[in-house]
Amino acid sequence: ASWAGPAEPAWLAGLAELPSAPPFLVSRLWLDRPVEAARPAFSGTAGFPTLDNISVLERYEDEARTWSKRTGGSVVELHAYAMAEGCDPQQEHERLVAQLRRVYPETGAAGIVDERRELHADCPLFPPGGYPRRAGVRTPDPRVVMAGDHVRVDLPVALMERAATSGVLAANALLGQW
Repeated sequence: ASWAGPAEPAWLAGLAELPSAPPFLVSRLWLDRPVEAARPAFSGTAGFPTLDNISVLERYEDEARTWSKRTGGSVVELHAYAMAEGCDPQQEHERLVAQLRRVYPETGAAGIVDERRELHADCPLFPPGGYPRRAGVRTPDPRVVMAGDHVRVDLPVALMERAATSGVLAANALLGQW
């Protein structure tokens, strides 16, 4: 028997038509002093031009925790979603840092030891009415499954949680055959 795989033309065409969300910027800062101890590991924000959330990485990530203990600083990550096409990553990064300093005023006196930023446009977009067109875990070939933040799952999860959940569902789909 030949293997047609999931590369059936109609199935692939459906995948190719799925839209991506507007660009997003992730900025990571290594600060020379800690943020306040009461700051949560993750904060969603509202009412700021581009700052959507702040993560204090040493609160839940081993490498950041090690760096923080060694230096006394904090590792902070800032996310900005739905950025304008063609935006200047450096300028937008600077805007994020300014917004961080308004949300966490103690960072205003902090020096930035190092910084990294990445602007991407590869996040899936789930527009209204688009759910049925999303690829699910199962493909046309029962031996091939999909997982990732782009995969449709029937649970209330998004992004990384969808990627992890679809991975478990994909593994279970394969294991169920054996």
